[in-house]
Amino acid sequence: MKKRAWLIAGLGVVLALVYAQLPRPQAENLLQNPSGQALLEVYQRIQQDYLEPLPREKLNALLEGAIGGMVSALKDPFTSYSPPQRASLRQEDLRGEFFGIGATLSPANPDGTGAKIEGVMKGLPAQRAGMRAGDVILEVDGEDVTGLPLQEVVARIRGREGTKVTIKVRREGTPAPLVFELVREKVEIISVSTGKIGDIGYIALETFGNFKVEDQLKRAIDELKAQGIKKLIFDLRDNGGGLLDQGCAVASAFLKEGPIVYTRTKNLTRVWCEASGRPLWDGPMVVLVNGNSASASEIVAGALQDYGRAKVIGEKTFGKGVGQTPYTLANGGELTLVTFEWLTPKRRAINKEGLKPDIEVKDTRFPTPFSLQGAGAPPGAEISVTLNGKTVKVKADAEGKFTYAEPQRQRPLPEDRGQAVLDLEQDAILKRALEELNATR
Repeated sequence: MKKRAWLIAGLGVVLALVYAQLPRPQAENLLQNPSGQALLEVYQRIQQDYLEPLPREKLNALLEGAIGGMVSALKDPFTSYSPPQRASLRQEDLRGEFFGIGATLSPANPDGTGAKIEGVMKGLPAQRAGMRAGDVILEVDGEDVTGLPLQEVVARIRGREGTKVTIKVRREGTPAPLVFELVREKVEIISVSTGKIGDIGYIALETFGNFKVEDQLKRAIDELKAQGIKKLIFDLRDNGGGLLDQGCAVASAFLKEGPIVYTRTKNLTRVWCEASGRPLWDGPMVVLVNGNSASASEIVAGALQDYGRAKVIGEKTFGKGVGQTPYTLANGGELTLVTFEWLTPKRRAINKEGLKPDIEVKDTRFPTPFSLQGAGAPPGAEISVTLNGKTVKVKADAEGKFTYAEPQRQRPLPEDRGQAVLDLEQDAILKRALEELNATR
C-alpha cells in the first residue's frame, strides 16, 4: 500500500510538471486521457521498479523512444523526429557548410546502416589521402560503425575544424583494411552543377536543402550568360526538395511576376510568395523532372508550367504536395511536422498525384537492372534464363535456390565539383530537351 501511495505521489509531481510545461488545455487533455496517464505511469514505474538501475542516458533513450513512437503512430511519411545529434547535422546541412573530410556517403547495407564512399571531393582531405568511391567504412576513431545508421556514421566523421579523425575502410581487391588519418576541413555543399551544349546552357539543381542554393544558382546563371548561352535546360531530376523559401527564390529567378505558390493550413489558404519582378533568366528554357522530383522541385516546375514559362519534360513527379514546420525541442532534438499543403499558381493540389509533364519521356539514365530468383531446382544445377534476348546462367545452391542480379551501372562522377556530366546517348530526357529547344526560335 505504501508503495502504491509513493507511486501516486511521485506521479503527482510529474503531473504538476506537465501542467507547468504545457498550455492548460493541452495539459488537461493529456491528463484526462487514460493513455496519457498510462504514458506517465509507465515512465514512473520503469524509473522506480525496473530490476537494474538506469543511468540518465538510458532514461533519456526511453523518453526519446516514446517521442519516436508517438510520431510514428501518425503514419505520416513526412513527419519525423530527429534526436539531438541528427538535428545538429540537419542544421549544418541547412547552413550549406560543415567541417569534415569531403566525401559523399551512402548506406553500405540494404537496411540503411553502415557507410560506403560514393565519391570524394577534389582538393579535400579524403581525395588528398587517396580514399576512393566504393570504400566501405569499417571503423571511425577505432569504433566499429558497420551496423550504425548512416547518419550516425556521418556524425562521427564530422567534427570541429582542424581536429583529426581516423577511418578504417575495406577496399575491394585489397587483402587488408586501409587506415586513413585525416584532418577535418571546411566543406561547402555544392547544390548546382553546370554544363553547355553549343549555345544551350545546362543547370542541374540537386537540392533545395540549404540556404546557399539561391546564391549558387545566381552564380551559375551569370557564368553561363557570360559564355553566351541563348537557351537553358534546368534539371530538377532526383531533386527531393528542401526549403520552401529557396523554392520561391529559384522560381522567382525565371518568372517576371505573379504568385509562385499558395499554402493551405487548417484554417487559411494564402499566397506564400510571389515573383520578385527581377528574373535572372528570361530566355527560352525547359525544365527536366522525373519520379524523384519532389516538394520544392514540384513547386518550381508547377509554377513555370502554370505560367507557360517553360515546358516540363520527363516523368510524372513524386507528388509531395505538403510542407513541414520544424520545431526545436527542449532536449535539442527536432520535430518536423506536416502543417500545410501547397498549391500551384493555378491552385492545383499535387499531393500523392504529382505533376504531369508537358512532354512525357522515360528516364533512361539508370534503367532497373535485370534480376531474378527462384527455387525448386536440383541442388547444384546450372540454370539458363533468357529475357529480352539476353541469356544468363546461374547455379542453384544446396537447397535448390538460385538468384541473379545484373550489376548496376555506376553514375558517372565529374572531375570537378559543380561540373555536370552530360550523356546524350544514355539520357533520353536530356536528348528530347535539346530537340525542343533547338526547334525554338
